[in-house]
Amino acid sequence: MRKYLFIGNTNENTGPANVNKGIVKHLSPNFYTSFSNNKLRKYLTSIIKTLFCEVIVVSGLSKIGMYSSKLGKFLGKKTIYIMHGCNEIEFKLNQISPNEKALKYEKYFLNNSDLILAVSERYSKMIQEKYPFCADRMNYLHNGVDRADFDYIAMPREKGRIIAVGGDRKLKNNIEVANAVAKLDDSKKLMVYGHLYHPDDLPKGKNIEFKGLVPQKQLFEEMMKSELYVLNSVYEPFALSVFDALLCGCSILVTNAAGALELLNVTEHDVIYNPMDKDEIAEKIEYLLQHPNNERLMKKLDFDKISYKAEVKRLEQFCEMLCQKNRS
Repeated sequence: MRKYLFIGNTNENTGPANVNKGIVKHLSPNFYTSFSNNKLRKYLTSIIKTLFCEVIVVSGLSKIGMYSSKLGKFLGKKTIYIMHGCNEIEFKLNQISPNEKALKYEKYFLNNSDLILAVSERYSKMIQEKYPFCADRMNYLHNGVDRADFDYIAMPREKGRIIAVGGDRKLKNNIEVANAVAKLDDSKKLMVYGHLYHPDDLPKGKNIEFKGLVPQKQLFEEMMKSELYVLNSVYEPFALSVFDALLCGCSILVTNAAGALELLNVTEHDVIYNPMDKDEIAEKIEYLLQHPNNERLMKKLDFDKISYKAEVKRLEQFCEMLCQKNRS
Protein backbone atom coordinates (compact mmCIF):
# COMPACT_ATOMS: atom_id res chain seq x y z
CA MET A 1 0.00 0.00 0.00
CA ARG A 2 1.22 3.50 -0.75
CA LYS A 3 1.72 5.37 2.49
CA TYR A 4 1.54 9.00 1.46
CA LEU A 5 -0.59 11.37 -0.64
CA PHE A 6 0.93 14.47 -2.25
CA ILE A 7 -1.41 17.35 -3.16
CA GLY A 8 -0.14 20.51 -4.86
CA ASN A 9 -0.83 22.75 -7.84
CA THR A 10 1.38 21.95 -10.85
CA ASN A 11 -0.63 23.72 -13.55
CA GLU A 12 0.61 27.31 -13.24
CA ASN A 13 3.86 29.18 -13.81
CA THR A 14 4.19 30.35 -10.20
CA GLY A 15 6.98 29.70 -7.71
CA PRO A 16 5.06 27.09 -5.66
CA ALA A 17 3.68 25.36 -8.78
CA ASN A 18 7.16 25.10 -10.32
CA VAL A 19 8.49 23.66 -7.06
CA ASN A 20 5.62 21.15 -7.00
CA LYS A 21 6.50 20.02 -10.53
CA GLY A 22 10.03 19.29 -9.36
CA ILE A 23 8.77 17.40 -6.30
CA VAL A 24 6.30 15.28 -8.26
CA LYS A 25 8.97 14.30 -10.78
CA HIS A 26 11.04 12.74 -7.98
CA LEU A 27 8.40 11.18 -5.72
CA SER A 28 9.00 7.54 -4.82
CA PRO A 29 6.40 4.78 -5.38
CA ASN A 30 5.36 5.31 -1.74
CA PHE A 31 3.41 8.40 -2.83
CA TYR A 32 -0.01 8.76 -4.36
CA THR A 33 -0.70 11.94 -6.33
CA SER A 34 -3.97 13.60 -7.24
CA PHE A 35 -3.92 15.19 -10.69
CA SER A 36 -6.65 15.52 -13.29
CA ASN A 37 -7.89 18.19 -15.69
CA ASN A 38 -11.40 17.25 -14.58
CA LYS A 39 -12.18 19.06 -11.32
CA LEU A 40 -14.72 16.51 -10.07
CA ARG A 41 -12.41 13.59 -10.83
CA LYS A 42 -9.54 15.35 -9.03
CA TYR A 43 -11.64 15.80 -5.88
CA LEU A 44 -12.91 12.22 -5.96
CA THR A 45 -9.39 10.87 -6.50
CA SER A 46 -8.08 12.87 -3.56
CA ILE A 47 -10.86 11.67 -1.27
CA ILE A 48 -10.38 8.03 -2.25
CA LYS A 49 -6.61 8.16 -1.87
CA THR A 50 -6.96 9.91 1.49
CA LEU A 51 -8.78 6.80 2.72
CA PHE A 52 -5.79 4.59 1.94
CA CYS A 53 -2.79 6.75 2.86
CA GLU A 54 -1.21 7.44 6.25
CA VAL A 55 0.14 10.95 5.65
CA ILE A 56 -1.26 13.75 3.47
CA VAL A 57 1.31 16.24 2.16
CA VAL A 58 -0.24 19.54 1.06
CA SER A 59 2.16 21.83 -0.81
CA GLY A 60 0.70 25.33 -0.95
CA LEU A 61 -2.85 26.44 -0.19
CA SER A 62 -5.80 24.85 -1.95
CA LYS A 63 -9.40 23.88 -1.28
CA ILE A 64 -8.75 20.28 -2.29
CA GLY A 65 -5.80 20.15 0.11
CA MET A 66 -7.93 21.48 2.96
CA TYR A 67 -10.76 19.00 2.28
CA SER A 68 -8.36 16.06 2.15
CA SER A 69 -6.67 17.23 5.34
CA LYS A 70 -10.01 17.56 7.14
CA LEU A 71 -11.08 14.09 6.04
CA GLY A 72 -7.69 12.72 7.02
CA LYS A 73 -7.90 14.33 10.46
CA PHE A 74 -11.32 12.71 11.00
CA LEU A 75 -9.81 9.34 10.02
CA GLY A 76 -6.72 9.77 12.21
CA LYS A 77 -4.30 10.54 9.34
CA LYS A 78 -1.41 12.99 9.63
CA THR A 79 -1.00 16.17 7.55
CA ILE A 80 2.20 17.91 6.45
CA TYR A 81 1.83 21.44 5.11
CA ILE A 82 4.65 22.80 2.92
CA MET A 83 4.53 26.55 3.50
CA HIS A 84 5.83 28.50 0.49
CA GLY A 85 4.68 31.88 1.79
CA CYS A 86 2.40 33.61 4.27
CA ASN A 87 -0.62 35.43 2.91
CA GLU A 88 -1.14 37.48 6.05
CA ILE A 89 2.38 38.90 5.74
CA GLU A 90 2.32 39.29 1.96
CA PHE A 91 -1.03 41.09 1.68
CA LYS A 92 0.21 43.64 4.21
CA LEU A 93 3.60 44.15 2.53
CA ASN A 94 2.05 44.43 -0.93
CA GLN A 95 -0.53 46.91 0.41
CA ILE A 96 -3.42 45.06 -1.21
CA SER A 97 -6.80 43.93 0.11
CA PRO A 98 -6.57 40.48 1.70
CA ASN A 99 -8.09 37.46 0.00
CA GLU A 100 -10.34 36.15 2.78
CA LYS A 101 -10.52 32.67 1.28
CA ALA A 102 -6.72 32.38 1.16
CA LEU A 103 -6.47 33.61 4.77
CA LYS A 104 -9.07 31.04 5.82
CA TYR A 105 -7.11 28.18 4.20
CA GLU A 106 -3.86 29.45 5.72
CA LYS A 107 -5.37 29.67 9.21
CA TYR A 108 -6.66 26.12 8.88
CA PHE A 109 -3.27 24.64 7.96
CA LEU A 110 -1.39 26.64 10.58
CA ASN A 111 -3.75 25.38 13.27
CA ASN A 112 -4.35 21.80 12.13
CA SER A 113 -1.22 20.49 10.39
CA ASP A 114 0.82 17.93 12.31
CA LEU A 115 4.00 19.26 10.71
CA ILE A 116 4.61 22.58 8.93
CA LEU A 117 7.61 22.70 6.60
CA ALA A 118 8.78 26.21 5.72
CA VAL A 119 10.95 26.48 2.61
CA SER A 120 14.04 27.68 4.50
CA GLU A 121 15.34 27.61 8.06
CA ARG A 122 15.27 31.38 8.49
CA TYR A 123 11.70 31.47 7.18
CA SER A 124 10.76 28.74 9.66
CA LYS A 125 12.10 30.93 12.48
CA MET A 126 10.16 33.93 11.16
CA ILE A 127 6.91 31.96 11.14
CA GLN A 128 7.56 30.63 14.65
CA GLU A 129 8.00 34.20 15.89
CA LYS A 130 4.81 35.38 14.21
CA TYR A 131 2.78 32.29 15.17
CA PRO A 132 4.25 30.91 18.44
CA PHE A 133 1.54 28.24 18.61
CA CYS A 134 3.20 26.59 15.57
CA ALA A 135 6.69 26.42 17.08
CA ASP A 136 6.62 22.77 18.19
CA ARG A 137 5.28 21.68 14.77
CA MET A 138 7.72 23.61 12.56
CA ASN A 139 10.66 22.43 10.49
CA TYR A 140 11.97 23.31 7.05
CA LEU A 141 12.43 21.76 3.62
CA HIS A 142 14.41 23.74 1.05
CA ASN A 143 13.12 24.01 -2.50
CA GLY A 144 15.09 21.69 -4.77
CA VAL A 145 17.65 22.97 -7.27
CA ASP A 146 18.39 20.74 -10.26
CA ARG A 147 21.22 21.61 -12.62
CA ALA A 148 19.69 19.39 -15.32
CA ASP A 149 16.63 21.65 -15.60
CA PHE A 150 18.59 24.07 -17.82
CA ASP A 151 19.24 22.87 -21.34
CA TYR A 152 19.31 26.06 -23.38
CA ILE A 153 21.86 27.26 -25.88
CA ALA A 154 24.08 29.96 -24.39
CA MET A 155 23.45 33.43 -25.81
CA PRO A 156 25.78 36.41 -26.15
CA ARG A 157 25.76 38.29 -22.84
CA GLU A 158 25.04 42.03 -23.12
CA LYS A 159 27.54 44.15 -21.20
CA GLY A 160 25.95 46.14 -18.38
CA ARG A 161 22.60 44.35 -18.66
CA ILE A 162 20.86 43.86 -15.29
CA ILE A 163 17.71 41.82 -14.72
CA ALA A 164 15.12 41.63 -11.92
CA VAL A 165 11.82 39.76 -11.56
CA GLY A 166 8.64 40.38 -9.59
CA GLY A 167 7.35 43.38 -11.53
CA ASP A 168 6.37 46.28 -9.29
CA ARG A 169 5.07 44.25 -6.34
CA LYS A 170 5.83 46.16 -3.15
CA LEU A 171 7.57 43.28 -1.39
CA LYS A 172 9.87 42.67 -4.39
CA ASN A 173 11.02 46.30 -4.09
CA ASN A 174 12.19 46.64 -7.69
CA ILE A 175 11.37 50.35 -7.66
CA GLU A 176 14.42 50.88 -5.43
CA VAL A 177 16.52 48.83 -7.87
CA ALA A 178 15.34 51.12 -10.68
CA ASN A 179 16.20 54.18 -8.57
CA ALA A 180 19.65 52.71 -7.95
CA VAL A 181 20.29 51.99 -11.65
CA ALA A 182 19.15 55.54 -12.50
CA LYS A 183 22.19 56.74 -10.53
CA LEU A 184 24.54 54.78 -12.81
CA ASP A 185 25.72 55.74 -16.29
CA ASP A 186 23.74 54.83 -19.41
CA SER A 187 25.94 51.83 -20.17
CA LYS A 188 24.02 49.99 -17.41
CA LYS A 189 20.52 48.86 -18.35
CA LEU A 190 17.85 47.36 -16.05
CA MET A 191 15.14 45.02 -17.35
CA VAL A 192 12.35 44.17 -14.87
CA TYR A 193 10.01 41.24 -15.61
CA GLY A 194 6.76 40.33 -13.89
CA HIS A 195 3.21 41.61 -13.41
CA LEU A 196 2.80 45.38 -13.29
CA TYR A 197 0.16 46.51 -10.78
CA HIS A 198 0.77 50.26 -11.19
CA PRO A 199 2.13 50.74 -14.74
CA ASP A 200 1.57 54.52 -14.66
CA ASP A 201 3.70 55.01 -11.54
CA LEU A 202 6.93 53.33 -12.66
CA PRO A 203 10.32 55.09 -12.60
CA LYS A 204 11.30 56.32 -16.04
CA GLY A 205 14.73 56.50 -17.59
CA LYS A 206 16.66 55.63 -20.74
CA ASN A 207 18.30 52.70 -18.97
CA ILE A 208 15.21 51.30 -17.16
CA GLU A 209 12.52 49.07 -18.71
CA PHE A 210 9.61 47.29 -17.00
CA LYS A 211 8.73 44.51 -19.44
CA GLY A 212 5.75 42.75 -17.80
CA LEU A 213 5.08 39.02 -17.69
CA VAL A 214 6.86 36.59 -20.02
CA PRO A 215 6.84 32.76 -20.24
CA GLN A 216 9.40 30.98 -18.06
CA LYS A 217 11.51 29.82 -21.00
CA GLN A 218 11.78 33.38 -22.31
CA LEU A 219 12.73 34.62 -18.83
CA PHE A 220 15.61 32.13 -18.72
CA GLU A 221 16.74 33.36 -22.14
CA GLU A 222 16.64 36.95 -20.85
CA MET A 223 18.76 35.88 -17.87
CA MET A 224 21.27 34.31 -20.25
CA LYS A 225 21.64 37.66 -22.01
CA SER A 226 22.20 39.52 -18.72
CA GLU A 227 25.31 40.02 -16.59
CA LEU A 228 23.66 40.53 -13.20
CA TYR A 229 20.46 39.42 -11.47
CA VAL A 230 19.23 41.59 -8.59
CA LEU A 231 16.77 40.35 -5.95
CA ASN A 232 15.89 43.20 -3.57
CA SER A 233 12.85 41.80 -1.72
CA VAL A 234 11.96 42.96 1.77
CA TYR A 235 10.56 39.45 2.38
CA GLU A 236 11.64 36.26 0.57
CA PRO A 237 10.96 32.78 2.03
CA PHE A 238 13.38 31.06 -0.37
CA ALA A 239 14.01 32.68 -3.81
CA LEU A 240 14.41 29.89 -6.34
CA SER A 241 14.96 32.56 -9.01
CA VAL A 242 18.44 33.18 -7.55
CA PHE A 243 19.49 29.68 -8.63
CA ASP A 244 17.75 30.10 -11.99
CA ALA A 245 19.92 33.17 -12.55
CA LEU A 246 23.12 31.41 -11.45
CA LEU A 247 22.39 28.47 -13.73
CA CYS A 248 21.81 30.92 -16.58
CA GLY A 249 25.29 32.36 -16.00
CA CYS A 250 24.36 35.60 -14.20
CA SER A 251 26.15 37.09 -11.26
CA ILE A 252 23.70 37.70 -8.40
CA LEU A 253 23.03 40.46 -5.87
CA VAL A 254 20.61 39.16 -3.24
CA THR A 255 18.61 40.65 -0.38
CA ASN A 256 19.58 39.57 3.11
CA ALA A 257 15.94 38.47 3.57
CA ALA A 258 16.24 35.53 1.12
CA GLY A 259 16.13 31.99 2.47
CA ALA A 260 18.27 30.92 -0.50
CA LEU A 261 21.32 32.47 1.20
CA GLU A 262 21.44 29.37 3.44
CA LEU A 263 22.70 27.39 0.44
CA LEU A 264 25.12 30.01 -0.92
CA ASN A 265 28.66 30.89 0.14
CA VAL A 266 28.27 34.67 -0.21
CA THR A 267 30.47 37.63 0.69
CA GLU A 268 29.32 41.09 1.80
CA HIS A 269 29.52 42.29 -1.82
CA ASP A 270 26.87 39.73 -2.87
CA VAL A 271 24.22 40.80 -0.34
CA ILE A 272 21.90 43.81 -0.01
CA TYR A 273 21.60 44.54 3.71
CA ASN A 274 19.18 47.46 3.39
CA PRO A 275 16.75 46.97 0.47
CA MET A 276 15.59 50.59 0.80
CA ASP A 277 19.10 52.03 0.35
CA LYS A 278 19.54 52.85 -3.34
CA ASP A 279 23.12 53.97 -2.71
CA GLU A 280 24.10 50.55 -1.33
CA ILE A 281 22.33 48.83 -4.24
CA ALA A 282 23.97 51.06 -6.86
CA GLU A 283 27.42 50.60 -5.33
CA LYS A 284 27.10 46.80 -5.25
CA ILE A 285 25.69 46.62 -8.78
CA GLU A 286 28.70 48.58 -9.99
CA TYR A 287 31.07 46.31 -8.04
CA LEU A 288 29.56 43.03 -9.29
CA LEU A 289 29.58 44.16 -12.92
CA GLN A 290 33.33 44.63 -12.47
CA HIS A 291 33.85 41.56 -10.24
CA PRO A 292 31.41 38.79 -11.35
CA ASN A 293 30.50 36.20 -8.69
CA ASN A 294 28.80 33.51 -10.79
CA GLU A 295 31.79 31.19 -11.13
CA ARG A 296 32.76 31.54 -7.46
CA LEU A 297 29.23 30.79 -6.19
CA MET A 298 28.60 27.94 -8.64
CA LYS A 299 31.80 26.17 -7.58
CA LYS A 300 30.53 26.00 -3.99
CA LEU A 301 27.09 24.56 -4.84
CA ASP A 302 26.71 20.84 -4.10
CA PHE A 303 23.86 19.85 -6.40
CA ASP A 304 23.71 16.33 -4.95
CA LYS A 305 22.71 17.83 -1.60
CA ILE A 306 20.31 20.52 -2.84
CA SER A 307 18.58 18.62 -5.68
CA TYR A 308 14.87 17.81 -5.78
CA LYS A 309 15.83 14.16 -5.37
CA ALA A 310 17.57 14.95 -2.08
CA GLU A 311 14.76 17.20 -0.82
CA VAL A 312 12.06 14.67 -1.72
CA LYS A 313 14.02 12.01 0.15
CA ARG A 314 13.99 14.32 3.17
CA LEU A 315 10.25 14.88 2.72
CA GLU A 316 9.69 11.12 2.80
CA GLN A 317 11.72 10.92 6.02
CA PHE A 318 9.40 13.50 7.59
CA CYS A 319 6.42 11.40 6.46
CA GLU A 320 7.90 8.25 7.99
CA MET A 321 8.59 10.12 11.24
CA LEU A 322 4.90 11.04 11.52
CA CYS A 323 3.88 7.46 10.74
CA GLN A 324 6.07 6.16 13.55
CA LYS A 325 4.59 8.69 15.97
CA ASN A 326 1.11 7.61 14.92
CA ARG A 327 1.91 3.96 15.61
CA SER A 328 3.56 4.55 18.99
